[in-house]
Formats: sequence, C-alpha cells, structure tokens
Amino acid sequence: MNNKNLLLGYGETLSSPVELKHGGGDKNCPYTYEENRPIILKELYDFINVSNKILDKAKPNNNVVAKLLLHPAFLSKTYFPQALLRSFSLNMIGSKSVNIVPRGYSKKIKKSNETGELSSACLYIAGSVKSFQTLHDHLESNDLTEKLKNEIKKIEKIELFNNNDKIKHIDPSQIERKIEVAIHTPDDYQNILPLFASYAGLCGAKVDMNRVLSVKGLSFLPMIATPEVINHVAEFTFLRTVRDLPSLRINNPVFTRTTDTTKKFLLPDSSALDKSIKVAIFDGGIGCNDYNKWVNEIKCNPIANASSDLLNHGQDVTSTVLFGPIVNGQKELSVPYANIDHYRVLDDSISTDSDLFDVLIRIKSVLEKNDYQYVNLSLGPRLPVDDDDVHVWTSVLEQYFSDGKTLCTVAVGNDGSLPTSLNRIQPPSDLVNALAVGAADSLADNWNRCDYSCVGPGRSPGYVKPDGVAFGGSVEEPFTVYNPYLGGVSQTAGTSFASPFVLRQAIGLAASLQHNITPLTAKTLLIHHTSNSSHDKKEVGWGRFPTNLDEMLYCGDDEVKVIYQDELAPSQHVRIPIPFPSIPINGKVHIKATFCFSSAVDAEHPLNYTRNGLVVVFRTDKDIQNSTKSFFNLKGVYSTEQELREDAHKWETTLHKTQTFLKGTLNNPCFDVIYYGREAGMSIDTKQLEPLPYVLVVSVKADNTPELYNNIVQRYQTLSPIKIKQQVRINI
Repeated sequence: MNNKNLLLGYGETLSSPVELKHGGGDKNCPYTYEENRPIILKELYDFINVSNKILDKAKPNNNVVAKLLLHPAFLSKTYFPQALLRSFSLNMIGSKSVNIVPRGYSKKIKKSNETGELSSACLYIAGSVKSFQTLHDHLESNDLTEKLKNEIKKIEKIELFNNNDKIKHIDPSQIERKIEVAIHTPDDYQNILPLFASYAGLCGAKVDMNRVLSVKGLSFLPMIATPEVINHVAEFTFLRTVRDLPSLRINNPVFTRTTDTTKKFLLPDSSALDKSIKVAIFDGGIGCNDYNKWVNEIKCNPIANASSDLLNHGQDVTSTVLFGPIVNGQKELSVPYANIDHYRVLDDSISTDSDLFDVLIRIKSVLEKNDYQYVNLSLGPRLPVDDDDVHVWTSVLEQYFSDGKTLCTVAVGNDGSLPTSLNRIQPPSDLVNALAVGAADSLADNWNRCDYSCVGPGRSPGYVKPDGVAFGGSVEEPFTVYNPYLGGVSQTAGTSFASPFVLRQAIGLAASLQHNITPLTAKTLLIHHTSNSSHDKKEVGWGRFPTNLDEMLYCGDDEVKVIYQDELAPSQHVRIPIPFPSIPINGKVHIKATFCFSSAVDAEHPLNYTRNGLVVVFRTDKDIQNSTKSFFNLKGVYSTEQELREDAHKWETTLHKTQTFLKGTLNNPCFDVIYYGREAGMSIDTKQLEPLPYVLVVSVKADNTPELYNNIVQRYQTLSPIKIKQQVRINI
C-alpha cells in the first residue's frame, strides 16, 4: 500500500439535486370485502363481549386495546388502515412484527414454506368500547365508504390484546419477585400511569412510581408481585409487557482475570492528543489516581464504595480506551487520544436486579446534562433481545444518540455459548443509533467469533447486529491491558473490552485527522473497513473492525476512498456521483459503499421503529435513465423473501455492500438518493421533517489500473486528501 495516497474528503461537493420519475402499483388483495366482512364482524363481536367483562378499573376511562393483524401483503406503512381508525376515534398506540399463517394468499404473496407462515404487522389499537361498538354497527349495516371497505379487506384478524401476549420471562415459583413493567402512555390518553398504579395496588402489587422512566408513547417502572398477582395486573388494558427484572451483566468474566507484574510499563508523560474530544465511560469506577492526567472519575454516589471486581472492570475498560490492548513485543504505552470522564454508575449501593433502573437513571441524568461525542457501555441487562418489544434501556438511551452527534459503543454480552435464542445480543446493544460490538478471538488475520460473544440478528430495522466484532480475548490469546497497580498488565476476555477497543479506534480517527471527523463519520469509516470473508452475519455483523487506523486512512495506487458528509432535504432526489477514472480500466471494478445516518425512533413500534429512511438507487451510467442496478441487495441479510419484497430495508440506518463489475460495464456511476419519514408507523407530511445528516464512504478499486488514484485526484478538483496531524503515530 502506498502511504502517500490518503483518504479523500469533500465528496459532497460532487452531489446535486435531480428530477426522477418513479411510480408504484396496487397490491393484489387476497380477500374481497364481501369475503372479509362477516369474519371481521364476528371477531369484533367477540372482542367487544370480552372487553365488557374486563374490570372497570383495568380499563382506564373505559378504553381497551385490540390486536389488529394485517394480511402479510400489507406490511408497508402506506397500507395501514389510517382512515378506518380516524373515522371511529380509534388510535394506533403501538405495533410489532409477527409471523402468521394467513387465511388466504394473493398472487404476489404466496405460501413460502411448509408451515405457510409469513411475516405480518400486528397493530395495537386503542379506543373506548363504544368506539369499537360503533365500528361493529357500521360494518353490520354495511354503512362504510368504498375507502373504508378497502381497508377492511386488508385486515387478517382482530382480537383482544390479552395476558398471553403481555407476560414474558416470568419464573413460575410463587414467591414475590421484582418485575419490569412497560405501559402504553400515548399523549391522547390521560392519567394512564396513576390509574395503573391504583389498579396494580388493588391486585396486591407494589409499584415503585419514584423510578418511572418514560419515552414517547411508553413508560417503564419496577414492581414487586407474585406470578398470581402478575396475571391479574396484566389485565390492565394499556399494559404492554411484564417480565422478571433481569440481572445486571457486568463482571461475568470469560475466565478469571490474572495480573502479571513482571511486564512493566511506564505511563506516558504527554497530555491527551486532542483535549477537545469529549468521552464518557459508564462502568464500575477506577479507584486510583494513576490516570488522573487523562481521566476524571465521577462517583454517582459519593459515599458508596465499589467492590474490587467492579473497580477492576472499570480500570480495564478505561485502560483499553486510553492505551488499547497490549501486544507481544510492545515496549511502551501509546499517548491517549482524548481525556475521559469515567462515571462510577456501579457501586456497593447498587444491587443486580431492580436497581438496573437506578443504574439507567444515573446514566440518563449524565447524558441529559452533557454533550459527549463518544460513549462506551460495557454493561446492561442480562437478557436476550425480544422481537416483540424494545427494552427500557434501549428505549431510554436511543433518544440521546438519535441526532448522530454521539457514537456509543455497546458490548453485546457474553452469553453466546448458551442455547439458541438465549445467546442473542443483549440490551442496549440493539440500539439502532449505536455500534453493537461482539468479540473476535484474535488480532491476527485468521480470526473467528469468540464462542462467548452473543449473536444476532437484531430487529428490523437494526437487523444487522452486532454491527461488527473486535478483538475481545480468548483463553489462547487473552486481552491484555495495562494495570495501574505496580505498572503491570492484566489478562482478561469479554465483549466488555472489544467494545471500548472499537471506541478507541473511533476517537483515534477524530484526533488524528485535520478534517471534520464527526462521530457519525467515524462510525461509517469503521463499518466501511470491516473484514468478513465467510463468517455468518448473524454472528459477526458486517465483520471485524479494523485493528489499526492506517487501514482506514490510506489507499493503494489502484484505488480511491472518498468521504461524503452532507444533509438530505425531505423528498428531494439527490444524485451522488461515484468518482470514476477517465483513463481506460484494465480489469474488474470493485465498488464498496457504506451509508450511515441516525434516526429518531418510536419505541412503541418495533415494527416501524425508525422514523427516517433512505431509498438508494444505483446507476451504472448517470446519463442513462434505465441503467439502474441493485446495489444494496439485502439477500443474505434478511431472513425471508417477503422481507426483501417489502420496504423494511429502506428504514435501516446502515447500508453496506461491495459489488464487482466487469470491465466496460460502468461509465460515471452514481447513487440517486431520496429521504423519507414516518411517525408511529404512519406517513407524515414531509414539511414536518428536518434535514437528515448522512455520511457516505465509497471505495473504487480497479484491477491492473495503477494510475487510478492519481487520475481521480486530477479529474475531481474539489476532492482533497485528508491531512494527518503530524504528532500522531498512526500504527497501533
């Protein structure tokens, strides 16, 4: 690799608005209105009868919640029955994805396997019993407009949102236990929480209203109850989920941590390379003064002590961000890239169950008051993510990272060797606006996922989780970090250390380059440079993150890498040219592209979680209208053909792909991009949307064309090599 060929910046100077034609078609309905009307009428009748039997105190202001399942042909938000709901004063307060066997199939949506199961949309519909009765009466008298009849055709089933759907992960023993409860609290319905607390108290539960955590549309709170009481509490119509409160996942080492004082290192004399970068670590504390030159330890409870295990974990995570892992033959520690605020959110005043709420409240209070650019979380609930619901940790933290101004790395958990489903990534590593990091077993080129590293997939959106893996240590190759006691080293392993290792790489990019390397840019560069030969995406995400910075900064003579940083206006088509040489190409062309953006979310709608989305069209020739070709093909990413047919991929916040083209098939290629929005799963007026910041990184490499880099630099005068700060040593 030629170290003179630096990564190019200012790719956004090449983009411009463009007018494009686009169109669509109607869905082929599996049922006629006449076929579906008697079925939905009967289900509404049964639903109303059951609703009338629910205790009044379990129905806040006589409101109930129905599960409305759409036929699998109508997953897209544009097919939701908005007019039907508005006409009868009903409101969609949540949604999720479900697998169902429909009563019938259409020409486009066919039976895909032996079970006949297809992915569909389950909508939670709230309203008074009277409103549902009015809908029933109009349907019975056939007094509906053609538009409403068309929406009835899309409904597969309507039924009560019952206890079996709400109660999850409850230990069957009859003792009292600490419980986590999620309640729908939409703006249109008042006093839901006090009414729930009153009803739960009558059932015999002890509700802690002092530790309520609320996000738009949902509220979470801890409760103490027996399983019998939980069954009664779950009848509250606006209750979304109830589960045993999981334990805290921290300090569950893969093997016993060891310390070696025969290997001695001196701490650097220098200050951090870039003191303007703001970094926060939330962990178990440090408990010593050795890092005072670069680290400010803040105790969330000033009078509480922390155990040695918690302090060891906090020291190792902090040392990883400061100096990285220590490798064989290393003589000295690197100068830290940035200063760190280490928040001791774990101490002896925190237990490992209900006080998960206390830990989250501590983190939330810090993020509310401070604007950190880089954050690491190597802790969270020990619980596999659930497709049905977003956990309190994910729901609360998402809002602090949705503007793209903070990059948060999150350890995915160390339960990867457990049986299937129990080995899935753990909250809050399912954050769509964060970087979920699993563990690889080696720093060498020949690596594998550590068997302890939790696996994906995540939800959709956020399907590719973990985002990637990094060295986390193994028995054969431990993760070695500087230990402040006696200047020695400690050997350990876990995703807890892979995560801050990736954060260090991101901070290094910002500290090393004389360019506006935002946290979103650092995230995009890291994902763009992941390596994955044949590893399963469910296990390693996009691949292993780069182990040193120069992998991301330099290009060979036959390739070019360009950063685009810009904003997209709502519903405006933007053409983004891909730099292409004017000289003859002597072999195949390899184009790799990574789009990243951040998005506000609707936590109550796992099915339609992100509010922002992109449609990206690749053209092999920008001057030929019909030269479109699939680029971000998600085959091999999504699990079913139906998901590929629907628009789920449009709402992913990360798109990453490499494509190879034969010689002569490309001529000034480009991406055409359009930005869409939604809220609560519904379409919204584009005037309500804010401009969407995005980052795109594109690599173009041509076989047997060593003049490519120089030709592109000469051809595109607005592109400029990104300069490196002279005092930074790039190799790690």
